[in-house]
Amino acid sequence: MKKLAIALLTLTLVFNLCACGQSSSSAASASSAASISAASSEAASEATSEAVSSEAASSAASASETAVSADTAATASATTGLYTNLDQAALLEAIGQFKGLCNVSTVNADGTPNIAIFVPGVADDSHIFFNWADNATKANVLREKTAIMSYDIADPTAEEKAGRHSGAVVKLELEEDADVLAQLQESNESVSEASVVLKIVEVLPVG
Repeated sequence: MKKLAIALLTLTLVFNLCACGQSSSSAASASSAASISAASSEAASEATSEAVSSEAASSAASASETAVSADTAATASATTGLYTNLDQAALLEAIGQFKGLCNVSTVNADGTPNIAIFVPGVADDSHIFFNWADNATKANVLREKTAIMSYDIADPTAEEKAGRHSGAVVKLELEEDADVLAQLQESNESVSEASVVLKIVEVLPVG
């Protein structure tokens, strides 16, 4: 009986030890799983944050590139100088030698645009003139007092593309000063009382 009691006690101790071991193992496994889950959650959060930051940076870069592209497109002529190498003196010289094609743009009475091709003359170093018959352009200039002129000199034989055109856009304003008009008519026989004289306000790049 004594031996049986000792055997039973030994089995009980072994069982308790196994139970404690399993409990500790389960607790360790649960703790490990919790740690892994927390680490995974943190990693996922960091990945999401990085993805959002990356997307925001990409959007900002894209917006910046778009703005630069738009600005570049809007100021291409000013920055490259292509086709726009006529300053006021060169423009007047070209007009005096009938080198280029002149387009005059005005606004009709109903607000619609009007454009036509004419041959201008040089009145002096700050004025050009047109000997127009009665037409829409003349009526628009006399009414609105302003016009826009483009002047283009083409050279199809130029080897480089940049040399095939040169020109300028010119803001014009109707000259109405009687003294200025009288002086121009006196100094330039091509300018008459019937001429429409326009003052060069600004010479701009084409495009």
